[in-house]
Formats: sequence, C-alpha cells, structure tokens
Amino acid sequence: MRFTISRIAVFLVAALAVAACGTQPAAPPTAGQNGPAAFAARARQVTAQWDRSDAARAWRTGLVVMNPSDLTPVPSEGFSSGSAKLAFMYGHFRLAGALPAGPLPGIVRWANGTTLRLPSLSARAAFAELAAERPCPVPNACGPLTVTGAEPGMVTVRTSQGRATVPAWRFTVAGLGWKVSEVAIARSAFVVLPGYGPIPPAGRNTQGVSELTAVSGNGRALTLLITGGACDAAWGAYRYESGSTVVVGSWARSAGNGPCAAVGIVRRVHVTLARPLGTRVVLDVASGQPLVRGLPIS
Repeated sequence: MRFTISRIAVFLVAALAVAACGTQPAAPPTAGQNGPAAFAARARQVTAQWDRSDAARAWRTGLVVMNPSDLTPVPSEGFSSGSAKLAFMYGHFRLAGALPAGPLPGIVRWANGTTLRLPSLSARAAFAELAAERPCPVPNACGPLTVTGAEPGMVTVRTSQGRATVPAWRFTVAGLGWKVSEVAIARSAFVVLPGYGPIPPAGRNTQGVSELTAVSGNGRALTLLITGGACDAAWGAYRYESGSTVVVGSWARSAGNGPCAAVGIVRRVHVTLARPLGTRVVLDVASGQPLVRGLPIS
C-alpha cells in the first residue's frame, strides 16, 4: 500500500506563505524568451531527469500511474477512528481468514477501449503489498486492522494516458464499513510516479503550475492553472522546449511590498509553443513531475 500527501495541498501552502510575505518576484521575460536564466537552468535539469526515467520509457505504451495513492484508494466514507486511519496509512493489517487462490486477469482498460495485459497478483501477494508494516508515528496507535477475506474487483487509476480501470483485490476488513482495494497488477510491470513531497532543492526558487487543462487544436497553445496571491498585479507562465519535453513554470509580480492576505488564488494562464506539442511530455518546472491534461497534480 502507498500513501501520499496531496500535491495540490502542499503547493497551496507554499503559495500562501509567499503571498503573506509581500515579496516582489522578478518581472516576466520579454516576448519570445523561454524565461529567465534560473528557469531555463532548472528546465534543462528537469528534462534530463525525465529523459533518464523509467516513466519516460513507459509513458506512451505502458502503464504509468500518476499517484501512488491510487493503488490503495480511500472511499469517501473514510474512517471511524484515528487508530483505524493510522493503521491503514502505515499498512498495519493482519490476516484472519482464507484468501482466494490464483491471480486475476491482468487487463488494464482505458476509456477509449485500449487495453493492456500485464502480470497480475494473487490475493495473498496483494495482501503483502497492503500490509507493508511501516513504523507507526504514534506508539501503539496503528491497529492492526483485521482482514477476514477478499474478492475480485476493479479500481480506477490516473495514468499517463488518462483514467484506466485495473483489476484489484477487495479485502473485507473488520470494523470498516467498506472494502479495502489493492491494485492486483505486479509491481514490476508498471511505473508509479513518486507522489508529491518537498520540492527538490534545485526547484525551490522556481514557481510551478498545478494543472494542464487544455491543448489547442493545432497543438501550439497550452492552458495552465497556477496559484498566486491576493497582492499579485500581474502573472503569467514560462515555457522551455526540447525535443522530448515542454517544461512550464509561472511568474507573478506583486503590487507592492506590504502585507497580503494569506489567500491562494487559482488563475488560468496560457503559453504559446514554438512548434506543436505533438508527443512531447509537459513537465512542471518546480517538482519535475509530468502534467496530464485534465488531471491535477494531486
């Protein structure tokens, strides 16, 4: 099982902190420039890192899961106690019942009808992924939760090619009013992006974007969402293009150096590319993570 903090939440916290300080970022670049030197240097680093990654090799034809939390999703019902939530988050489960034998059909299916067959996991192997037994941050507060059985099922995951349904084992857990699902695809058969954590040191002085919302029909214009502050007088986006990627970032110029209300404001911005996007991957300059149209960084 994997657990990750929402990248959007962390991004907003960072944006609020900047807004409250009332600092004045550098002015935007002139028309036709990719951005200032610091942005371009970071963009080159992000592109090189991406080109070396397993995700880049699997991006178009394999299964790349955009967020590790999709492997063990939490339904809206949530948890009845803090102890149960901690046990789930840190993989504290014990088995007290029989599990079905044999794996599930490893068929991944996208909304456009495309399918991909991958090696799958037995219920016992999926339980081993679920019961990771990471150290509990609060002594004696992580359950464990008791699994009494399992049945075949499906879950929806966010991937590099859009949303897809994948086979999963649905575990019956004592004390929960819902079944815990664990993706039943062999972990060696697909790539999982690492989820959002602290921005790498090289990206701390660059402002990123939170979502790619649209690509124009001719592939030359990208629409992006950024988060700014209440005192911003002007804002926009940067872009850096290579043969394999388009790296995007954002800028904002404050109205002054006084204090600002700690309110994060989501804004829509656009960038125009030198040539159509084509099969190139769009990357966020701050985190280095890829952006898929319609899927927020979360």
